[in-house]
Amino acid sequence: MAALDDPADPRAVLGAVLNEFLPLDEQRRSALRVFVAYYVRSLTDPALAEVFLHASQPIEQLVAGLIRQAGAAPGVDPGREADLLVSGVTGLGMDVLHGRRTLADVRTTLDHHLDRILPAH
Repeated sequence: MAALDDPADPRAVLGAVLNEFLPLDEQRRSALRVFVAYYVRSLTDPALAEVFLHASQPIEQLVAGLIRQAGAAPGVDPGREADLLVSGVTGLGMDVLHGRRTLADVRTTLDHHLDRILPAH
């Protein structure tokens, strides 16, 4: 957050939060691999699923709150958009790991969706 031009800009903060899910460096590449491994295991291990898959969805709640703060476009449901953005950025990050997409492509896609849900300032 310290690297943001304007840390008080909710859209900039939202973009930074979503970018943290991308495999931008070795630590985040490893974190995404671990996330995927636990997710796959949780599909057949109910005890792990109970711990791993939080019903409260704190990340989605954070993203929805940032969408609200940034002033969502009319008709936009911040909760639904947060669901799509969080799951989408995770999936796109996996595509980056596989070399199917580039980080630049993913950032362009994220910007497209943020432009759609947040009016221009």
